[in-house]
Amino acid sequence: MARGRRQANRSPGTVFRRAGFAVGLLGSGAVAVGLYEPGSDFPGLALILAGLVLVFSLLEMRQGGGDSPTDSSLFGTAGPLLWTVGVWIFFRGFGQVAPQLILLPVGLIGWLVISFPLQALLAPLVAVIAMEAGLWAFDFQETTGLAGNLAAYTAAGLGLSVFMSSKAYRQRMRKALIRAKRDTASRQYARDLGLFDETPGILNVLPDNDLIEDPEAGSQPAVATITAAFDLQLELIRQTLALSTVALLWPDPEGKEYRLRSIATTRKDIAPGPFEVGAGITGALMGAEELVSLAPATPSLGVPYYLKQIEVGGILAVRLPDDAEEWLGFDDKKIAPILCVDRPGQEPWSEKEKNIMTLAARKLALDVATSRQFQAMAHERSAIQRVCLAMRELNGALGLEQVLGATIKAVRTLVGADFISISLVCGNGHCVALAEGEGAEQLMGREFSREEGLVGQVLKINRPLPAKAQCHGPTQVFGHDHLLTGYNSLLVLPLQKEKGEATGALTVAVKAAEVFTKPRQEILELIAAQVAVKVDLGQAHEEINRLATIDGLTGLINHRTFQHGFDVMLVREERRAGALSLLLCDIDHFKKINDSYGHPFGDKVLKEVATILRKAARSVDLAGRYGGEEFVLVLEGSGERGGLQMAERIRQEIEKMVLHHESGPVRITLSLGLAVYPDHGTDKERLIRRADQALYRAKKQGRNRVVLWEEE
Repeated sequence: MARGRRQANRSPGTVFRRAGFAVGLLGSGAVAVGLYEPGSDFPGLALILAGLVLVFSLLEMRQGGGDSPTDSSLFGTAGPLLWTVGVWIFFRGFGQVAPQLILLPVGLIGWLVISFPLQALLAPLVAVIAMEAGLWAFDFQETTGLAGNLAAYTAAGLGLSVFMSSKAYRQRMRKALIRAKRDTASRQYARDLGLFDETPGILNVLPDNDLIEDPEAGSQPAVATITAAFDLQLELIRQTLALSTVALLWPDPEGKEYRLRSIATTRKDIAPGPFEVGAGITGALMGAEELVSLAPATPSLGVPYYLKQIEVGGILAVRLPDDAEEWLGFDDKKIAPILCVDRPGQEPWSEKEKNIMTLAARKLALDVATSRQFQAMAHERSAIQRVCLAMRELNGALGLEQVLGATIKAVRTLVGADFISISLVCGNGHCVALAEGEGAEQLMGREFSREEGLVGQVLKINRPLPAKAQCHGPTQVFGHDHLLTGYNSLLVLPLQKEKGEATGALTVAVKAAEVFTKPRQEILELIAAQVAVKVDLGQAHEEINRLATIDGLTGLINHRTFQHGFDVMLVREERRAGALSLLLCDIDHFKKINDSYGHPFGDKVLKEVATILRKAARSVDLAGRYGGEEFVLVLEGSGERGGLQMAERIRQEIEKMVLHHESGPVRITLSLGLAVYPDHGTDKERLIRRADQALYRAKKQGRNRVVLWEEE
């Protein structure tokens, strides 16, 4: 035992800690004598010692020194001592420039007090007192500074200690630690069991950063169920065969170690593991043998989960069968889960006992396979849920703009795309209706020829391009003057309904390579087909909306839309105390035109008048067909003077217009009545009535004129 202790003391870890402890002591002494005060006479020595403290501090953290040390000896506190000295070196070196750096040592003391046991704090706390006292003794700080610093350090440590000792905090921390430990163990066990190693193909298609359900988190109920089943079965075997221990050893996914995953035992000296692959009885099952029995047991083939190999008379171990050959295998070795049992008696294992163990191993393997299937079904459900969410987003859109936006969302739900665009056929080419990603603003609304770019080719052949969904270097996707750069995966899909012509194209680009696998491309093709239908419906919906608001003959807004728009404009002008002009226009002698030249020519007259009104109206104005041969024009922000000028300009243009009929040239004139808000009224009905009265007076006074409403 003494020799074992001497060997342990010579271990690399112990030597490293002793060296780190020595560096920490040197550093604290250097701080105490003022080596890190501004104007020090030995800057080179100070820099070398600070570098050593930094190196040993980082190595200590890398080796796990951030955890509470298990070594209760003085040298077990190298980490906290090094960190303390390092912070003091930084504080004293720059503290005069930035006095607020006092928060660093205060915070460190508080963290050490709540993170480490008392024996680990002895050395750093003594070092703090020594450094502060040395600085005072060598006149590098005043007595008030010494007292203030020590008071601040004490307050930080005691304050956090009191807080952490509160009952509520301890309960929260205890629950959090238990939950974290359980979750970690559950996830690790799930990985060992392979509960989410073989996820269905559709799940592999989806982006990892936007899962509806975390596969590992979702495996926790399965782990709890299978663990309870294993525990029950192992205890049943132990009691049936009067065994000391029944243990299930499971290899980690890399095949480097065995972990004790379930155990039923009467012994207390159980080693938690993990255990080296091939250790003891596990090495006998790495070849062709599926069952190994020993009676009496030998020390070289003992069970790995006992701290002491005593009272072990017989050992029997069986490898869990694997019809699918999924257990790890390399170098002619089979690393599989092992069901291992032992008992004190040295009598040979009977064939019946061996058969029972073989059946038990098969049952355990079947439980794992069943759990994998159930877990795969859960993952499949999660994947289908995501696809359904994407499709629901798309199906809920009505107008074209909504459809395009929903398409972008649907694609992003299914693929972690860096660039997405939707092109629609227009004329002899195609135009980019919507794009997101780098350079998207340069593409929006641009029209390209079908003779250039991948999109043009896709529209011509109605097939996805490029063939392997890969691109190398700048790629001409839209046109000669626009190249997509920086993407390694690219897919352009036609928006095609059934077997008809493509109505557009969906472009998806990703910076990562080999993203568009066959399953992923199939899903995107499904989305593209759905988008093609929705684009058609969206365009039809917009056309229906347009027809519902536009007069079919003249292209101006209809009477109902004018009434609603006029209400909105009045509210807006009332809110900002503005003005607007209402013009009612009527084509003079229109009935005579219809009677003389026919209704088709009358329709032509209406269209020409509507064209002049449409050109005269600004984007903020309202131009519509009021009914029959009457038109209406609402001028936003225009008072009496602006209204009269606009009305007169329109009247003159109509008067100069010459229409051609087979019987000869035809001229028409227009009469206009003007009412102004708020001078002639503040409500819609009064303004319309007074504009109509002004129009009536224009007709009565000889037509082809503009009349402003006046009180009679």
